[in-house]
Amino acid sequence: MRPVGAEVTARRGCLWVLIVLVGLIVLAGAFIVGVLVGAALTGGGLLWFPGTVAVLEVNGTIQSGDQGGLFSSGTFSRTFISQLDQARRQPAVRAILIRVNSPGGDAVASDEIYREIRRTRTEFKKPVVVYMESLAASGGYYVSAAADRIVANPNTLTGSIGVIITLPTYDELFNKIGIKVYVFRSGAFKDTTSGTRPLRPDEEALMQELVNQAYQRFVDAVAEGRNLPRDRVLQVADGRILTGSQARDAGLVDELGDFRRAVQLAAELGGIRGEPRLRNLSRRTGLAGLFGSLGIINPPAVAGPVLGFENSISLMYLYTGF
Repeated sequence: MRPVGAEVTARRGCLWVLIVLVGLIVLAGAFIVGVLVGAALTGGGLLWFPGTVAVLEVNGTIQSGDQGGLFSSGTFSRTFISQLDQARRQPAVRAILIRVNSPGGDAVASDEIYREIRRTRTEFKKPVVVYMESLAASGGYYVSAAADRIVANPNTLTGSIGVIITLPTYDELFNKIGIKVYVFRSGAFKDTTSGTRPLRPDEEALMQELVNQAYQRFVDAVAEGRNLPRDRVLQVADGRILTGSQARDAGLVDELGDFRRAVQLAAELGGIRGEPRLRNLSRRTGLAGLFGSLGIINPPAVAGPVLGFENSISLMYLYTGF
C-alpha cells in the first residue's frame, strides 16, 4: 500500500508542474499579443502592401556599428543601413521617409549613412524624403542632405556644419594629486591624444589638419546632396545653428511643414495614389525606446566624445549646444 505522505507529495509535484506550464503559456500568449500590438502600432507585420512608404528614424547621437543592448540609444550606422536596405529592396515600398531628430555624432558613421541614402536614390531608384523634427544639426544635417527632399518645422534647429575634436589634458590634475605618467613611444606623435601633457604646436597643427579635411568633406557632401554651389554652402558652413526657416532661405531645406506634409511628399515622389501605407522599420525597444519616446538623448553617448572621456578619439560632426 502506497504511503499517504507519498501520494500528497506526488500530487503537489503535479500541481507545481501544472502551474509552471500554465505560467509559460500565459507568458507566451502575452509575448505574441505584444508583438502583434507593436506591429500594429508601428505599421509592421509580416505582410507588405503595395504603395507603402517605409519610415526610418535617425534619432539621438549617430554612432558606428550595430545597435547594442537594453540601455543603448542613438542611431547605429550598420543597424540603420540594414533597415534602409530592407526598405529599398522591398518591391512594395515606393518611397522612404526618414525622421531625423539628432545632434549628429561620429563623422564616419554619418558619412556611411549619407552614402547609402544617395545609393538608394541612384541605384535603387527609390525617392527619399527627410522630415526634420526638433533637431537635425551637424551630422544630423549631413545625413539629411543626401535625400531628394527635406521638410523641416519652422522652429527645427539645423545647420551646425562643422567638425569638432575635443582633447582634454590631465597633466595639471596629475601634478596636484601626485601621479606621474611615463610614456614610451615609437614616434613624436604617438602620444598626441594621451592627455598626459600639453600639445606641442606641431601637434596642434596636425589635429587641425584632420579637422580641416573632415570639414571639406562635409561641405562637399552638402553641395553634392543639395545641388548647391560650394561657395553658397560656405556662407553658412561656419558651425552656426539655423532655424528651419533660415535653413530654407539658405537652400539647406526644401520646404517648411509637418510630418503629414512629409508623408504626402514621399507619396507624390513615389507615385502613390491615395493615402499611403506607412511601415516603420526602426524598432526601438527597452529603456532606449522609452527614453527616445520621451525625447531624451543618451547623455553618455554625447558626453563621452565631446568631453574626451572615451578611450578613442573620433572626428565628430556634432552639435554640442543642447
